[in-house]
Amino acid sequence: MHVARLEGLPLFEDLTSEEKAELGALLEPASFGAGTKILEEGAPTGYLYVITSGAVEVSKEVFPGHRQCLAILEKPAIVGEITLINGPRATASVMAQGPVEAWRLSHETFLEKLEAGSLAAYKVAYQIGRILAERMAKTDESIAEIVAQLEKSDRDFEAFRDKLIQEWSF
Repeated sequence: MHVARLEGLPLFEDLTSEEKAELGALLEPASFGAGTKILEEGAPTGYLYVITSGAVEVSKEVFPGHRQCLAILEKPAIVGEITLINGPRATASVMAQGPVEAWRLSHETFLEKLEAGSLAAYKVAYQIGRILAERMAKTDESIAEIVAQLEKSDRDFEAFRDKLIQEWSF
């Protein structure tokens, strides 16, 4: 039941074998060609993806007309985890760098598990919270460093914008 697909992924590390089997049974296969947008920032989506082969680029629009690459993720990786908690809208864009194979977990199905009191679903929700908190802390540190550098200079806000864009990544 796709349990092996969940092994070694931090999002599922606290799950027992039985809990991995419970969630693994809900996974559906998904394939993407090179250049395919798996998630588009702001667009409706409804899935978490467990990338099992290939690589994806995660990017975000940092100001109108400028996208910033946040990360290149290679298998095994997870994208769309915020969708499981926050609702079916992508907070970043994810594009296949080449052929990508994945398993997907539906937002609706995950919510049904939460509402049914599934301990596995609660553990995953907890891990998503941890991941998001770590990302926010890292982003806060990066911005604080850039602001400190700006305070030492002549407060060139165009330079601040450029530096923030260049160094802002997860």
